[in-house]
Amino acid sequence: MPQLWRLTRNRYGRTAYDALARVGLTATVMIEYVATLEGAAFDTDDGSYSVEVCEPARVAPLDAPVDELRPDERVIAALEDGQPRGYCFCSVDTAHEIHPLERTISFDGAYIRRVFVDPDHRNQGLATAVVAEACRRAREQGARRATALVALDNSPSRRLFERHGFDPWRRRRYVRAGPFSHRSTRAV
Repeated sequence: MPQLWRLTRNRYGRTAYDALARVGLTATVMIEYVATLEGAAFDTDDGSYSVEVCEPARVAPLDAPVDELRPDERVIAALEDGQPRGYCFCSVDTAHEIHPLERTISFDGAYIRRVFVDPDHRNQGLATAVVAEACRRAREQGARRATALVALDNSPSRRLFERHGFDPWRRRRYVRAGPFSHRSTRAV
């Protein structure tokens, strides 16, 4: 299967995807991953970078879609010598409009999204570190679980969450062609 998720991970592909959606053509399959935060250990320190909550402008050089951040959402970034190398967005106990599903979903606990690492810095544990830090901070805010939605064909993100204690919980499908649409949500 072609890795269609890559097309929407930059502003140009996202613009094309959104244009097709505006004329009534869209389809997606997403896996909902869930992890329990109670009692989980989060190790994010390897010494070569720092992981911290930062201002959205700090990750803008990575072409981060900071314009879509909600007021209650935080940016967790991996920084090396002060330069952003990766990030994720995290909120706690909120509802989000999930554009590919054309639906608003309420999340009990943390919702982690937009995990990204600069291609030159991948396979160094940065995605793991930002997700772990997001989970740790969410737990400090009282979250008992964390959720992530990942496109079915986004194998790197699926492996990331599966390796780090997130279990596939539900599969969400959505297709729309003009006025006709179909949704389904099934346990995995």
